[in-house]
Amino acid sequence: MHYLLPPYFYVPSFFKTKQEEKVIRQDPFPEVDTDLFTESAQTFQVLMQDAEKIIEKIANSKDFAFHVMDAAQKSEHDKVKNLINSLDISHQAEVDYNPDNIRITLLAQTQNMDCCKLIMALHW
Repeated sequence: MHYLLPPYFYVPSFFKTKQEEKVIRQDPFPEVDTDLFTESAQTFQVLMQDAEKIIEKIANSKDFAFHVMDAAQKSEHDKVKNLINSLDISHQAEVDYNPDNIRITLLAQTQNMDCCKLIMALHW
């Protein structure tokens, strides 16, 4: 059985039709506006200060570290969260832990939307 195929034509890449010349190319990306980006970075600096306070308290107070670990081992989640949030921090901390580590997440908002998240994971 034989099939007849239409002939193929080679069209060079530099060949343009008048219709293609009228096509206006648009940039697919919006114009760069760094306002929200810099505001997020400034807000993140405050999160870093909060993280520093938490880390400093755990590192320098064996009593505080003991109470956090003891409450976590007893599965007293509210007590662990209250201990962390009792420090002089400006953002609420979300706390999650397991037998190996504790994860402290600090969230911040800018312009009524979540802009920044700082997650600290400490092994114990």
